[in-house]
Amino acid sequence: MKLKLTEQELASGQLNPELLELAAEQVRVNGYIVFDKVISEEKITRIRQAFDPIFDSYIEKRGYNTGTNRAQMFLPFMEPFIDNDVIAHPITMSVIDKVLGQGHHCSYFASDTPMPGSDYQAVHCDIMPLFPELTVPLPAFSLVVNIPLVDVTEENGPLEIWPGGTHLNPDNANHDTLDGSVNPNLHIVRAAEGMLSEKVFMSAGSIVIRDIRMWHRGTPNRSNYRRTNLAMIFNRYWYGSSSQTPIPQETYDSLSGKGKEIFRGARIGQPAAMPWD
Repeated sequence: MKLKLTEQELASGQLNPELLELAAEQVRVNGYIVFDKVISEEKITRIRQAFDPIFDSYIEKRGYNTGTNRAQMFLPFMEPFIDNDVIAHPITMSVIDKVLGQGHHCSYFASDTPMPGSDYQAVHCDIMPLFPELTVPLPAFSLVVNIPLVDVTEENGPLEIWPGGTHLNPDNANHDTLDGSVNPNLHIVRAAEGMLSEKVFMSAGSIVIRDIRMWHRGTPNRSNYRRTNLAMIFNRYWYGSSSQTPIPQETYDSLSGKGKEIFRGARIGQPAAMPWD
């Protein structure tokens, strides 16, 4: 589901109670929600201009790592990537608070970029179930937040998702199908062929919140420019390892109260690291 916020909602950073409940319900039941064009074009342009040369250096040093012409890259914890609208936008936080409860934390600060010439990924989900022996669905415990740095269209490799319940499937439907192997419990790639999917089209600066268990895949980028998503993972307070993101003490001290809370488990006091370090 995609929501277009009003100017008043964008200015205040607040959703009315009914809309907040609707957004949280979509994440819980359908697996995801999109808020279209939340972050200003000026900020997204500044982030993209800072990101591109770092990414080019990363590919030169490390190469692609998530498929043909496709790479995951950790972000250095520095401006402009750590603008509060990126790491702790109040609308994003309100939905995550509603779904995961208070005290959640961010354990992942990175990006995903399909370049021109990228191919399909296999359908997968990003995590193993908490209790694989159970045959009942569990509430959300980990959410992914994506922010595109360009408009996402049919041509430039949109994320394809399988909404409406795949995140609630308790089988061991984990990411081992990425390497072509067959999951002994559920072959996601085969199952997904006969199921409804949709591609997530959105404007640069949109915010996607999705259950980390939702089945999805990257699609080919047939344009002539990269399609970058910033990516963060938020967990319930009791789940997941602490973030390995190094954050200088002075940078941490400059964060908003919510920013400090969600990155409290990071390597605070360590110099910011470039992704190839």
